[in-house]
Amino acid sequence: MALSVQTNNPAMTALKHLNSNSQAMDKSLERLSSGFRVNNAADDASGYAVASKLDAQTQRLKAASLNATQAQAMTKMADAGVNEIQNMVVRLETLATQAASANNAGELGKLDAERIKLESAIDKIAGSTKYNGVSLLDGTSGATATLGAAVAGVNANAKVEGAAAGAVSITTAAGTISGIQITLTNAAGTSQVVDNIAVPAAGSTKDITFGDIGLTITVDANLAAGGTGTFTVSAGVASSFQVGADNDVNNRVTLDLSKSYTTAGLGLTGDLTTQANAQAYIDTAKAALNTLINQRADLGATQNQISFIQSNLATSIEQTTASVSAIRDADMAAEMAAFTKNQILTQASTSMLAQANQAAQNVMTLFR
Repeated sequence: MALSVQTNNPAMTALKHLNSNSQAMDKSLERLSSGFRVNNAADDASGYAVASKLDAQTQRLKAASLNATQAQAMTKMADAGVNEIQNMVVRLETLATQAASANNAGELGKLDAERIKLESAIDKIAGSTKYNGVSLLDGTSGATATLGAAVAGVNANAKVEGAAAGAVSITTAAGTISGIQITLTNAAGTSQVVDNIAVPAAGSTKDITFGDIGLTITVDANLAAGGTGTFTVSAGVASSFQVGADNDVNNRVTLDLSKSYTTAGLGLTGDLTTQANAQAYIDTAKAALNTLINQRADLGATQNQISFIQSNLATSIEQTTASVSAIRDADMAAEMAAFTKNQILTQASTSMLAQANQAAQNVMTLFR
Protein backbone atom coordinates (compact mmCIF):
# COMPACT_ATOMS: atom_id res chain seq x y z
CA MET A 1 0.00 0.00 0.00
CA ALA A 2 1.44 3.39 -1.00
CA LEU A 3 2.35 5.93 1.63
CA SER A 4 0.44 9.19 1.05
CA VAL A 5 0.04 12.44 2.94
CA GLN A 6 -2.64 13.90 0.64
CA THR A 7 -5.28 11.31 1.52
CA ASN A 8 -5.36 9.31 4.74
CA ASN A 9 -7.82 6.54 3.89
CA PRO A 10 -7.52 4.74 7.26
CA ALA A 11 -8.28 8.00 9.08
CA MET A 12 -11.31 8.64 6.84
CA THR A 13 -12.59 5.13 7.54
CA ALA A 14 -12.07 5.54 11.27
CA LEU A 15 -13.84 8.93 11.14
CA LYS A 16 -16.79 7.42 9.29
CA HIS A 17 -17.22 4.76 11.93
CA LEU A 18 -16.72 7.30 14.72
CA ASN A 19 -19.56 9.46 13.33
CA SER A 20 -21.83 6.44 12.86
CA ASN A 21 -21.18 5.17 16.39
CA SER A 22 -21.64 8.65 17.85
CA GLN A 23 -25.01 9.04 16.11
CA ALA A 24 -26.11 5.61 17.35
CA MET A 25 -25.01 6.50 20.88
CA ASP A 26 -26.88 9.83 20.70
CA LYS A 27 -30.03 8.02 19.54
CA SER A 28 -29.74 5.58 22.46
CA LEU A 29 -29.26 8.51 24.84
CA GLU A 30 -32.42 10.15 23.45
CA ARG A 31 -34.44 6.97 23.88
CA LEU A 32 -33.12 6.30 27.37
CA SER A 33 -33.79 9.86 28.52
CA SER A 34 -37.30 10.08 26.97
CA GLY A 35 -38.39 6.49 27.49
CA PHE A 36 -39.72 6.40 23.91
CA ARG A 37 -38.44 4.34 21.01
CA VAL A 38 -40.26 6.66 18.59
CA ASN A 39 -39.58 10.30 19.43
CA ASN A 40 -40.41 11.74 16.00
CA ALA A 41 -41.72 10.60 12.66
CA ALA A 42 -38.21 9.95 11.32
CA ASP A 43 -37.62 7.22 13.91
CA ASP A 44 -40.45 5.05 12.51
CA ALA A 45 -42.76 6.75 10.01
CA SER A 46 -45.49 4.10 9.92
CA GLY A 47 -45.26 3.41 13.66
CA TYR A 48 -45.48 7.12 14.42
CA ALA A 49 -48.62 7.45 12.25
CA VAL A 50 -50.35 4.46 13.83
CA ALA A 51 -49.40 5.48 17.37
CA SER A 52 -50.59 9.06 16.81
CA LYS A 53 -54.00 7.87 15.60
CA LEU A 54 -54.33 5.40 18.48
CA ASP A 55 -53.28 8.06 20.97
CA ALA A 56 -55.92 10.46 19.63
CA GLN A 57 -58.50 7.67 19.83
CA THR A 58 -57.49 7.03 23.44
CA GLN A 59 -58.07 10.67 24.34
CA ARG A 60 -61.53 10.58 22.72
CA LEU A 61 -62.33 7.38 24.60
CA LYS A 62 -61.30 9.01 27.88
CA ALA A 63 -63.58 11.95 27.15
CA ALA A 64 -66.40 9.52 26.28
CA SER A 65 -65.78 7.66 29.56
CA LEU A 66 -66.13 10.94 31.44
CA ASN A 67 -69.37 11.61 29.54
CA ALA A 68 -70.65 8.16 30.52
CA THR A 69 -69.77 8.78 34.16
CA GLN A 70 -71.66 12.06 34.17
CA ALA A 71 -74.60 10.50 32.32
CA GLN A 72 -74.70 7.77 34.95
CA ALA A 73 -74.65 10.39 37.71
CA MET A 74 -77.47 12.30 36.01
CA THR A 75 -79.54 9.13 35.65
CA LYS A 76 -79.00 8.15 39.27
CA MET A 77 -80.01 11.61 40.43
CA ALA A 78 -83.21 11.37 38.40
CA ASP A 79 -83.89 7.89 39.78
CA ALA A 80 -83.39 9.08 43.35
CA GLY A 81 -85.97 11.81 42.83
CA VAL A 82 -88.41 9.39 41.23
CA ASN A 83 -87.94 7.01 44.15
CA GLU A 84 -89.13 9.64 46.60
CA ILE A 85 -92.07 10.53 44.37
CA GLN A 86 -92.94 6.82 44.17
CA ASN A 87 -92.94 6.57 47.96
CA MET A 88 -95.31 9.53 48.17
CA VAL A 89 -97.65 8.09 45.53
CA VAL A 90 -97.79 4.85 47.51
CA ARG A 91 -98.67 6.92 50.57
CA LEU A 92 -101.39 8.66 48.57
CA GLU A 93 -102.83 5.24 47.69
CA THR A 94 -102.84 4.39 51.37
CA LEU A 95 -104.60 7.62 52.30
CA ALA A 96 -107.20 7.11 49.58
CA THR A 97 -107.87 3.56 50.78
CA GLN A 98 -108.36 4.80 54.33
CA ALA A 99 -110.61 7.65 53.22
CA ALA A 100 -112.71 5.29 51.11
CA SER A 101 -113.82 3.38 54.20
CA ALA A 102 -116.86 4.51 56.24
CA ASN A 103 -115.02 4.02 59.54
CA ASN A 104 -112.77 7.00 58.66
CA ALA A 105 -115.59 9.37 57.65
CA GLY A 106 -114.71 11.72 60.50
CA GLU A 107 -111.06 11.95 59.45
CA LEU A 108 -111.50 12.92 55.80
CA GLY A 109 -110.36 16.49 56.37
CA LYS A 110 -107.10 15.35 57.94
CA LEU A 111 -106.50 12.73 55.28
CA ASP A 112 -107.13 15.24 52.49
CA ALA A 113 -104.83 17.78 54.16
CA GLU A 114 -102.00 15.23 54.00
CA ARG A 115 -102.86 14.53 50.37
CA ILE A 116 -102.46 18.23 49.57
CA LYS A 117 -99.06 18.31 51.30
CA LEU A 118 -97.86 15.20 49.49
CA GLU A 119 -98.95 16.45 46.07
CA SER A 120 -97.20 19.75 46.76
CA ALA A 121 -94.03 17.87 47.73
CA ILE A 122 -94.22 15.80 44.53
CA ASP A 123 -94.33 18.97 42.43
CA LYS A 124 -91.45 20.49 44.41
CA ILE A 125 -89.23 17.45 43.88
CA ALA A 126 -90.16 17.25 40.20
CA GLY A 127 -89.39 20.94 39.74
CA SER A 128 -86.19 21.12 41.77
CA THR A 129 -84.36 17.94 40.73
CA LYS A 130 -81.66 19.21 38.37
CA TYR A 131 -78.20 18.21 37.20
CA ASN A 132 -75.91 21.05 36.18
CA GLY A 133 -78.94 23.23 35.52
CA VAL A 134 -80.82 20.57 33.51
CA SER A 135 -84.29 19.76 34.82
CA LEU A 136 -84.69 15.99 35.15
CA LEU A 137 -88.23 15.32 36.31
CA ASP A 138 -90.52 18.15 35.21
CA GLY A 139 -90.70 17.12 31.54
CA THR A 140 -88.84 20.15 30.17
CA SER A 141 -85.41 18.61 29.59
CA GLY A 142 -84.42 19.50 26.04
CA ALA A 143 -87.28 22.00 25.65
CA THR A 144 -86.64 25.28 23.85
CA ALA A 145 -88.42 28.62 23.65
CA THR A 146 -88.26 30.80 20.53
CA LEU A 147 -89.65 34.30 20.13
CA GLY A 148 -92.07 34.34 17.21
CA ALA A 149 -92.17 38.10 16.61
CA ALA A 150 -89.36 40.53 17.40
CA VAL A 151 -89.69 42.46 20.66
CA ALA A 152 -87.32 45.38 21.11
CA GLY A 153 -84.37 44.39 23.26
CA VAL A 154 -85.56 40.83 23.96
CA ASN A 155 -83.48 37.92 22.68
CA ALA A 156 -85.15 35.40 20.39
CA ASN A 157 -84.36 32.37 22.57
CA ALA A 158 -85.24 31.87 26.23
CA LYS A 159 -84.05 29.33 28.76
CA VAL A 160 -86.79 26.86 29.72
CA GLU A 161 -86.92 25.95 33.40
CA GLY A 162 -90.16 24.08 33.86
CA ALA A 163 -92.35 25.94 31.38
CA ALA A 164 -95.16 23.93 29.85
CA ALA A 165 -95.11 23.46 26.09
CA GLY A 166 -97.19 26.01 24.23
CA ALA A 167 -97.46 29.75 23.69
CA VAL A 168 -96.25 32.34 26.20
CA SER A 169 -97.17 35.95 25.43
CA ILE A 170 -94.82 38.80 26.29
CA THR A 171 -95.55 42.50 26.67
CA THR A 172 -93.27 45.36 27.64
CA ALA A 173 -94.45 48.61 29.21
CA ALA A 174 -93.05 51.52 31.16
CA GLY A 175 -92.12 50.60 34.72
CA THR A 176 -94.33 51.88 37.53
CA ILE A 177 -91.38 53.76 39.03
CA SER A 178 -88.58 53.54 36.49
CA GLY A 179 -87.18 51.30 33.79
CA ILE A 180 -89.29 48.74 31.95
CA GLN A 181 -92.05 46.35 33.03
CA ILE A 182 -92.26 42.91 31.35
CA THR A 183 -95.24 40.58 31.62
CA LEU A 184 -95.27 36.90 30.56
CA THR A 185 -98.49 34.89 30.33
CA ASN A 186 -98.61 31.20 29.47
CA ALA A 187 -101.35 29.25 27.71
CA ALA A 188 -102.91 28.26 31.06
CA GLY A 189 -103.39 31.92 31.91
CA THR A 190 -100.65 32.14 34.55
CA SER A 191 -99.04 35.58 34.46
CA GLN A 192 -95.96 37.04 36.08
CA VAL A 193 -94.77 40.64 36.04
CA VAL A 194 -91.23 41.84 36.61
CA ASP A 195 -91.26 45.59 37.13
CA ASN A 196 -88.78 48.46 37.01
CA ILE A 197 -86.15 46.64 35.00
CA ALA A 198 -83.09 48.81 34.42
CA VAL A 199 -82.21 48.89 30.71
CA PRO A 200 -78.71 47.38 30.27
CA ALA A 201 -75.88 49.61 29.08
CA ALA A 202 -74.87 49.46 25.43
CA GLY A 203 -73.18 46.15 24.67
CA SER A 204 -74.48 44.53 27.89
CA THR A 205 -77.31 42.08 28.55
CA LYS A 206 -79.36 41.06 31.56
CA ASP A 207 -81.21 37.82 32.39
CA ILE A 208 -84.76 38.19 33.72
CA THR A 209 -86.21 35.10 35.41
CA PHE A 210 -89.96 34.36 35.46
CA GLY A 211 -90.08 31.44 37.88
CA ASP A 212 -93.90 31.17 37.85
CA ILE A 213 -93.86 30.76 34.08
CA GLY A 214 -90.63 28.75 33.92
CA LEU A 215 -88.70 30.98 31.53
CA THR A 216 -85.58 33.11 31.76
CA ILE A 217 -85.30 35.73 29.05
CA THR A 218 -82.34 37.92 28.08
CA VAL A 219 -82.70 41.64 27.39
CA ASP A 220 -80.21 44.14 25.99
CA ALA A 221 -79.75 47.88 25.60
CA ASN A 222 -82.59 48.07 23.04
CA LEU A 223 -85.22 47.11 25.62
CA ALA A 224 -88.16 49.52 25.32
CA ALA A 225 -91.81 49.85 26.32
CA GLY A 226 -94.65 48.95 23.96
CA GLY A 227 -93.40 45.62 22.65
CA THR A 228 -95.57 42.53 22.21
CA GLY A 229 -94.77 39.02 21.06
CA THR A 230 -95.11 35.33 21.77
CA PHE A 231 -92.60 32.73 22.84
CA THR A 232 -93.31 29.23 21.56
CA VAL A 233 -92.14 26.63 24.07
CA SER A 234 -91.39 23.26 22.52
CA ALA A 235 -91.92 19.98 24.35
CA GLY A 236 -88.94 18.29 25.98
CA VAL A 237 -86.93 15.83 23.93
CA ALA A 238 -84.71 12.88 24.80
CA SER A 239 -81.12 13.68 25.79
CA SER A 240 -78.24 12.20 23.81
CA PHE A 241 -74.90 11.32 25.45
CA GLN A 242 -71.68 10.80 23.48
CA VAL A 243 -70.18 7.63 24.98
CA GLY A 244 -67.85 6.58 22.17
CA ALA A 245 -64.94 7.86 20.11
CA ASP A 246 -66.77 8.20 16.78
CA ASN A 247 -69.65 10.23 15.40
CA ASP A 248 -72.37 7.65 14.84
CA VAL A 249 -75.43 6.25 16.57
CA ASN A 250 -73.47 3.29 17.99
CA ASN A 251 -71.38 5.73 20.02
CA ARG A 252 -74.32 7.51 21.65
CA VAL A 253 -76.85 6.67 24.36
CA THR A 254 -80.28 8.28 24.50
CA LEU A 255 -82.05 8.95 27.79
CA ASP A 256 -85.62 10.19 27.82
CA LEU A 257 -85.79 12.89 30.49
CA SER A 258 -88.83 14.50 28.88
CA LYS A 259 -91.26 12.54 31.08
CA SER A 260 -93.05 14.66 33.66
CA TYR A 261 -93.26 13.37 37.23
CA THR A 262 -95.36 16.29 38.43
CA THR A 263 -98.84 15.65 39.75
CA ALA A 264 -100.21 16.89 36.42
CA GLY A 265 -97.84 14.65 34.49
CA LEU A 266 -98.84 11.63 36.60
CA GLY A 267 -102.54 12.49 36.34
CA LEU A 268 -103.01 12.96 40.08
CA THR A 269 -106.33 14.80 40.26
CA GLY A 270 -109.18 14.69 42.75
CA ASP A 271 -109.42 14.86 46.54
CA LEU A 272 -110.35 12.86 49.64
CA THR A 273 -113.11 15.13 50.94
CA THR A 274 -115.83 12.50 50.45
CA GLN A 275 -115.93 8.72 50.49
CA ALA A 276 -116.89 8.64 46.82
CA ASN A 277 -114.05 10.97 45.89
CA ALA A 278 -111.63 8.82 47.87
CA GLN A 279 -112.80 5.70 46.05
CA ALA A 280 -112.17 7.40 42.70
CA TYR A 281 -108.79 8.64 43.93
CA ILE A 282 -107.70 5.05 44.57
CA ASP A 283 -107.87 4.37 40.84
CA THR A 284 -106.19 7.69 40.08
CA ALA A 285 -103.29 6.93 42.42
CA LYS A 286 -102.94 3.37 41.08
CA ALA A 287 -102.77 4.68 37.51
CA ALA A 288 -100.19 7.28 38.56
CA LEU A 289 -98.08 4.61 40.23
CA ASN A 290 -98.21 2.39 37.15
CA THR A 291 -97.14 5.30 34.96
CA LEU A 292 -94.34 6.18 37.35
CA ILE A 293 -93.07 2.59 37.60
CA ASN A 294 -93.06 2.12 33.84
CA GLN A 295 -91.12 5.33 33.34
CA ARG A 296 -88.71 4.50 36.16
CA ALA A 297 -88.00 1.13 34.58
CA ASP A 298 -86.54 3.00 31.60
CA LEU A 299 -84.23 4.91 33.95
CA GLY A 300 -83.06 1.63 35.46
CA ALA A 301 -82.45 0.07 32.07
CA THR A 302 -80.44 3.11 31.01
CA GLN A 303 -78.32 2.87 34.18
CA ASN A 304 -77.47 -0.74 33.35
CA GLN A 305 -76.76 0.17 29.74
CA ILE A 306 -74.35 2.93 30.75
CA SER A 307 -72.63 0.62 33.26
CA PHE A 308 -71.86 -1.91 30.51
CA ILE A 309 -70.66 0.89 28.24
CA GLN A 310 -68.36 2.19 30.99
CA SER A 311 -66.83 -1.26 31.37
CA ASN A 312 -66.29 -1.53 27.63
CA LEU A 313 -64.75 1.95 27.50
CA ALA A 314 -62.33 1.02 30.28
CA THR A 315 -61.23 -2.03 28.31
CA SER A 316 -60.91 -0.04 25.09
CA ILE A 317 -58.79 2.62 26.81
CA GLU A 318 -56.60 -0.09 28.30
CA GLN A 319 -56.05 -1.81 24.96
CA THR A 320 -55.41 1.33 22.89
CA THR A 321 -52.98 2.58 25.53
CA ALA A 322 -51.17 -0.77 25.45
CA SER A 323 -51.03 -0.63 21.65
CA VAL A 324 -49.47 2.83 21.69
CA SER A 325 -47.00 1.65 24.31
CA ALA A 326 -45.98 -1.34 22.19
CA ILE A 327 -45.20 0.98 19.27
CA ARG A 328 -43.69 4.03 20.97
CA ASP A 329 -42.15 2.92 24.27
CA ALA A 330 -38.47 2.02 24.42
CA ASP A 331 -37.19 -1.35 25.68
CA MET A 332 -34.97 0.15 28.36
CA ALA A 333 -32.85 -3.00 28.82
CA ALA A 334 -32.20 -3.32 25.10
CA GLU A 335 -31.47 0.41 24.74
CA MET A 336 -29.04 0.31 27.67
CA ALA A 337 -27.21 -2.60 26.06
CA ALA A 338 -27.11 -0.72 22.74
CA PHE A 339 -25.88 2.44 24.48
CA THR A 340 -23.07 0.55 26.21
CA LYS A 341 -22.04 -1.05 22.91
CA ASN A 342 -22.12 2.25 21.01
CA GLN A 343 -20.22 4.00 23.81
CA ILE A 344 -17.42 1.41 23.63
CA LEU A 345 -17.38 1.57 19.82
CA THR A 346 -17.22 5.38 19.92
CA GLN A 347 -14.28 5.26 22.29
CA ALA A 348 -12.58 2.63 20.12
CA SER A 349 -13.26 4.66 16.94
CA THR A 350 -11.75 7.75 18.57
CA SER A 351 -8.66 5.80 19.51
CA MET A 352 -8.32 4.27 16.03
CA LEU A 353 -8.74 7.69 14.42
CA ALA A 354 -5.83 8.90 16.52
CA GLN A 355 -3.78 5.88 15.45
CA ALA A 356 -4.64 6.44 11.78
CA ASN A 357 -3.58 10.09 12.01
CA GLN A 358 -0.34 9.00 13.69
CA ALA A 359 0.38 6.50 10.90
CA ALA A 360 0.81 9.34 8.43
CA GLN A 361 3.75 10.55 10.46
CA ASN A 362 5.67 7.45 9.26
CA VAL A 363 6.30 9.28 6.01
CA MET A 364 8.73 11.55 7.85
CA THR A 365 11.10 8.63 8.39
CA LEU A 366 11.79 8.66 4.65
CA PHE A 367 13.39 12.12 4.97
CA ARG A 368 15.91 11.12 7.61
